[in-house]
Amino acid sequence: MNLFNFIKRSVRILDVINEYTTLKKSGGLYWKSPCPFHQEKTPSFTVSPDKEIFYCFGCHETGDVIAFIAKIEKMSQFEAAQYLIEKYSLQVPDAMQSSFRQAQETRTEKESYFALCKLVATWCHTQLFSYEVALNYVHSRKFNQQSITQFSLGYFPKGNMAIKNLLNFISSQGFLTADLIKAGVVFQGQNNLYSPFEGRIIFPIKDHLGRFCGFGGRIFMPEDDRCKYYNSKENQFFQKGSLLYGLDIAKKNIQQDDIAFLVEGYTDCIAMHSYGYKNSVATLGTACTLEHLKKIANYTQQLYVMYDGDHAGQEAILRLTQLCWAIDIEPKVICLPQDSDPASFLYKNQDLKPYIKQAQDVFSFFLQSKGHDFQSKNLKEKLQAAASITELISNLQDPLKRDILLLQASEILQIPLEILRKEYTVPNKQTEKSVVETSVAHVLSPLETKIFSAILHYPKLLNDENKTLLTAGLPHPYNDLFVKIVTIVEKDSSLPLHKIQELLTTTEQALVNQLLFALEEINIENAFEQMLLQFQKKHWKSIVVNIKMKLQQATQSGNGEEVQTIVTAFQAIKLKLLKNGNV
Repeated sequence: MNLFNFIKRSVRILDVINEYTTLKKSGGLYWKSPCPFHQEKTPSFTVSPDKEIFYCFGCHETGDVIAFIAKIEKMSQFEAAQYLIEKYSLQVPDAMQSSFRQAQETRTEKESYFALCKLVATWCHTQLFSYEVALNYVHSRKFNQQSITQFSLGYFPKGNMAIKNLLNFISSQGFLTADLIKAGVVFQGQNNLYSPFEGRIIFPIKDHLGRFCGFGGRIFMPEDDRCKYYNSKENQFFQKGSLLYGLDIAKKNIQQDDIAFLVEGYTDCIAMHSYGYKNSVATLGTACTLEHLKKIANYTQQLYVMYDGDHAGQEAILRLTQLCWAIDIEPKVICLPQDSDPASFLYKNQDLKPYIKQAQDVFSFFLQSKGHDFQSKNLKEKLQAAASITELISNLQDPLKRDILLLQASEILQIPLEILRKEYTVPNKQTEKSVVETSVAHVLSPLETKIFSAILHYPKLLNDENKTLLTAGLPHPYNDLFVKIVTIVEKDSSLPLHKIQELLTTTEQALVNQLLFALEEINIENAFEQMLLQFQKKHWKSIVVNIKMKLQQATQSGNGEEVQTIVTAFQAIKLKLLKNGNV
């Protein structure tokens, strides 16, 4: 057994993939979810826990648990293997230890960055409890001990001694000053090192897997006139437009409750968790992006947006509306009282539940906001408001939803529906067709797909008659793949499927993975016979031609045993068809 096979046998593919998307059981064989690799409305991403593989019928991505991690985390296969070993604390057997240790010694740049960020977060968290003024502020914001620990809140003290203290701490773990500078934690001044995080409460930022990747810092002293928040500079491992604060903690609750709350910042997110809304996440002080929505859509389609009640918060929601047509998610908007934010609202012991019940869908919120006081606006403002509404509606893909919103807009703006219809046109967008490799849907009929799938699941169904029939009737490249699998099985009939796949090429493995998901929950023994009869009837003429060619080849080569096998199988096939009146 090699390292990869050890990992695949040690971790459940369902557990790993559930970290990225919410899988739901589909029948008794498979689990399904929206695909984490492309956007879709109908879930086509399918996982087989029995075979420990995945396949998407939409984008045709396929593979095992290592391939999944490599694809979604943009890693090499070996890096994905290392990640799974560390993530699930696998005890690598002695025989594999040497190669794994060698790989560990060559720590990748990404792993080094995450490890350094974790050390800085740990150091800042420790400092918080040494500085009473910082700890008092944190407590004044109603952050309890659980929240402080769960979100790893910290403090970055001011002064050269604090910088030296941090340098000593990270150097003991094998990191250099240059590493801190490269990560943007400290900077080189004219005479000494300094950090923009000095004197700030630190909010460590983690990705959805819980890896520390950046920091947010907030001033809290009255005399501090710097900008309120300072975030880590973006780099290849820290992209604010795709990160959601608190997702690593909230995702299990989001999956369990099938609902998510989106707020604007760190303190709002922590406050929501403190008051029991543990399925809450926040953007990092930036506008919500399509990437943010895609990440949430991997876990739920029910999203409640709760931004500040001021003008800026409302405008942020209006911008968000224009993203929603591009993804299968329709947020609802919770409207807080003016000049309230989630943290201050909750800290005043106000009940959020009535506001959740009164939440509007984001498109209705958009229409009402743009149409508010419409009649009192001047002509230019009316034209702008009407244009923004019709533009939004035209981008929606669902015709019924377009008509419903157009009718709502007509009522809110008090503009006749016919006039709005003249202004409203659906863009002529060509559907992008992805160019994919040959797949089951493009080559095999549903009948042929099910037959091949049945054989992969139950190799004992094979006999000389079936081999002759399917070799003659299956189209290219599946007949070649079938012959190769038969040859492998004939040498060792007890060989498990994953061992068979190891003997196939990458392209052949992908074809097999697609085929494995085609089998329905049926009485396979009875159904297989019926499927073969249909197959024989459908391909009878081509089967006869193919068998004649094989007989001729076997005769010319003087292989009497092969000739007898083909003739016997052909007679059995013909007899079966005659009994059923198909020949």
